[in-house]
Order: sequence, then C-alpha cells, then structure tokens
Amino acid sequence: MFKKTSFSIFLMFLFALCFTCKLRPNEILTKQTQEKIHAIASSIVSKMSDEQKAGQVIHLAIPSKELDEVAVSELKKIMPGGIILFGVNLGTKSEIKKLTSSLQMEIKNLGLPPLFISTDQEGGRVIRVQKSVTEFPGAMAIGQTKNEVYAEKVGFITSYELNALGINLLFAPCLDINNNPENPVINTRSFGSDVETVTQMGVAYEIGARKGGALPVIKHFPGHGDTNVDSHLGLPVIQKDLQELEKFELVPFQKAIELGARAVMSAHIVYPKIDPLYPATLSSNVLNGILRNKLKFSGLIFTDAMEMDAISKNYKKEKRATLAILAGADVILLTSYGKNTKEYYDMILESIQNKEFIVGEKNLLDEALIRQISLKIEQGLFEDIEDEKIVSYLKERNQLAKVRYEELEKEGIKELNQKISKEAIRSWKKEFKPISLEEAKEYTFVITNKKLKKEFSLLGIKTLSEKKFQKLIKRKKTGKFIFDIHEQKDIKKIYKWLKPSSKSKIILLNYGSPFLDYPKIENLSVIFSFSPTKASLRALVERVFLEEEMILPANLNFKSN
Repeated sequence: MFKKTSFSIFLMFLFALCFTCKLRPNEILTKQTQEKIHAIASSIVSKMSDEQKAGQVIHLAIPSKELDEVAVSELKKIMPGGIILFGVNLGTKSEIKKLTSSLQMEIKNLGLPPLFISTDQEGGRVIRVQKSVTEFPGAMAIGQTKNEVYAEKVGFITSYELNALGINLLFAPCLDINNNPENPVINTRSFGSDVETVTQMGVAYEIGARKGGALPVIKHFPGHGDTNVDSHLGLPVIQKDLQELEKFELVPFQKAIELGARAVMSAHIVYPKIDPLYPATLSSNVLNGILRNKLKFSGLIFTDAMEMDAISKNYKKEKRATLAILAGADVILLTSYGKNTKEYYDMILESIQNKEFIVGEKNLLDEALIRQISLKIEQGLFEDIEDEKIVSYLKERNQLAKVRYEELEKEGIKELNQKISKEAIRSWKKEFKPISLEEAKEYTFVITNKKLKKEFSLLGIKTLSEKKFQKLIKRKKTGKFIFDIHEQKDIKKIYKWLKPSSKSKIILLNYGSPFLDYPKIENLSVIFSFSPTKASLRALVERVFLEEEMILPANLNFKSN
C-alpha cells in the first residue's frame, strides 16, 4: 500500500513539474530513441507498395456511425492513413468506441498501419462529438478570461476524453489572430484579436492537448485571421510580406513550434508577396520556405480540406495533391469519400509512377510517410513496437495523463466548465451593470434559443416567441426589451419590428459572432458569451441577472460603427 501511494504521489509531482516547466513529451525521448523511431518508420515505409503509399498520405471521411460497406470499401480501395469523423459519424460513447475500434481492426486486417482518427472539436460553435465529451466554450470565450491555466486544462481534458473514445487526433487549436472583424470563417474560433492573447492562450491549449493523448493540430498556417473571404467558398488573398507576417500572424505558430507542437494544418490563402501563384497549402515558399526552414518545424503538415472551393475550383486543372506534397505537406485531408477520394488517389499514384516526388536525392513522398508513421509510433498507435525505451515512454506518458485526469475529475470538470464560461462573459464597448430579477420584471423577453428559454424558465422569467412578440409590438412601440441573437439577420429582424426610438431600452444576449453591425443608438447594450454551449448560455443568464459584479467590455477589434 505504501509503495503504491508513494508512486502515485511521485507521478503527480512529476506531472505538475512537467506542466509548470512546459516540458514537451518528446523531450522525454532521447535523441537515440527518436532515431530508433525514425528507423522503424523508415522500415515500415520501405515495405509499402506504390499503391499503399498513394493511399497512406490521404485522410478521408466515411458516411455513417458504423463500419458499413462504403467505409470498408474506402479502406480497401484507398488504403488511407487516417479517417476524419464528423457529426454524422458520432453517436453515443459506446457507438463511437465501436466505430473507432472497428476501423482500427479493419485496417489491421488489411496489413496497413493504424489510423489517425480525427475530428474538429474546438469547443463553442465547433463541436463534433456531442455529449460524450465535455462541451467547453470555444477559443474566443477562453481567450477573454486571459487565464492560460484554463486554456491548458481545456486542451488537456478535451484531448484525453477524445482519446478515450479512440479519436487520437484533434484539429485544434486555431492560432489565427482574428484582427479582421469582417472575417466570416474564423471569428469566435480564434482566441482573440491580438498577438499576445492568441499566443498565450493558444500555446497553453496545445501543450495541454498534447499531454492528453490525442495529437493536437495547430491551424491555419500561416494565419487565417485577417481574411474577409471564407476559403470554403472562395480564395482569400492577404497582401502581406514575410516581415509583416513575422511581426503578427507567425508569432503564435513560432512559439507553439518552439515548445514542441508536432502537427500543423495549412491555410488555403494566397500571399502574393510570398508566392503569387499558389495558396499556402500548395506553396513551397510557405510550407518548405517558412514553416520547415525558417521556423524549423519537423513535424506533420496537414492540408486543410482539399474539397474547399479555394482549392477545388481555383486549381482544379492542376495536380493538387502532388503540388501539396512537393510543397511540403505530409497529409492530404479529404472530407469526402467515393469519386473524389479515388481522384486524389489516382493523382498521387500516377505521380509516384512518374517519379515526380523524387527531387535530387530525396523522395518527398517517402519522407512525408516516414513523418506520419513516426508520429503514430510516438502516439502509441502501434501495438507491436517492442523497443523497451519507446514502450517505457508511452507507458509513463499514459499514466501521467490518467493521474492528471483523475485529479481534474476530483476538482470537478463540470464546475470548471461553468467557471470558465462565466468568466468569459463580456459586454460591447462599455461596462454593463447586471440587472436584478426584480428589475427584469420591467423587460419583455423575446428568446428563441431553447436552452436559453429553459434557463429563464428556471428563474421564473416568462419569455415570448417571435410570433407573440410581433402581436404585442403592434400595440407597444417602445419599452424595455431583451432579445437573444447569434448572427446579423437576428439584429435586422429585431430592428425591423421595433423601429426603435431613443425611448426604447434594448439588451441583446449574443451567443454567436460578436462582430456584427449594431445600431447606433445610445440605449443599446450587448452581452457576449461567444459560445452556444449549455454552460455558456447558463453563464450568460447568471452573469446578467444573478450577479452584481460589473461585466467588462470585450477585448476585441470591433467594426467601427
């Protein structure tokens, strides 16, 4: 008993030390062990056929919550190195575990390396896994707290809980600095509008996530925060040179890499002053020149989804997959299956057979595969690795993570989530004094969000539907009103109904994008949660109606209006 207790105390001490010093897991690995991993990976890749190599650099999607005929067909036909899961694939905890284990078993039976199984679980408005893991608020909410301990804990818990489900790769955190309020795609997915916040909070999140078990991927390199075009729908262009990027966009990425980040996702953005022809995903100037050579990144580079219009429409006549690998990417990420995956597979296989990946004395495709396999070994995905030092490292890392998670459970993960969500609540431009429940009786509440309605019901506050409100407003043109909003059309609708004069007092409870066009009226207040999760909506209600402490203005670059 004494020995077991002493060992547990030692592990807790060691883990606390690792977090305090921001010790990287790969620092535990000696140079000799890292070389051993590289040698094992090289041996595995050397035994692959051209057909297998063509598939291994592809990660793709599947259609359902089960290993159905389509999924089995994709695994056999494409032989991918990874699977990305979306909401359509993710059911209950047992269903997710069954799916991930079935995928790994099927790929093993095919004689292929274990899969990276990934998902986007950023928190806030980007949550793929529902209910089976803790639904934390998104990056911008966490960023407003300015508490990097929160960021580290959220990263760790999210990663640990995903890994327990068999999801071993996490496409988060976003290290994009959302300094452009017109940005339609990053928005609340960013930790903030300034370099310091994003660097501090994003790096802390990545370190925590790396220790949790699922591999975090920092994105979208070299920075997607200063765009006003959604790369899902168009091709963003940023007119900045390298010196400008070094002072702003690259800062959080550089810091994360210095502290051991192992995986990066590229952005589908053109930087004409760096590469006038290609977006970052297809640009050797960006991926090899800046990321590999300048920032000394030696880990795994993922493309963003290649089906996005920025790539699929603008470069459809080119060998997109080949260009990406030649530029420095290691993984071609596809969010589809069927015809599209076959097109990319054929594209890569043809380039292998034409020896297009051989540049000088290097085989760039083999190098990409070795990096991927090496990282899978580091992550403990291979069951048959017998090297004593590698096995010992993995065992120790897993035990440290287990002890850490158990401690956080004792402290209260649900309580932590609520605390973070509450401390994130901010106001628009000026301080806001909370309203007492007695004062709330003077207001008309028009609430559409079901979770918010429930929170108000628990407080005994009656809310109106939009239909009932429209009947009321025909008789009552001015007054005190509280609405919930999350996008621009909500504001337009509200002000179309009210046509407000200075006599109306209006409070908007915003759980979506904070970067909206708000009317220029004196008596308007906006309160932000930056997140639509249950904990965030509850925090929004509690901060506005149950507490006395002033709500501080958000630290963000808002539209000038």
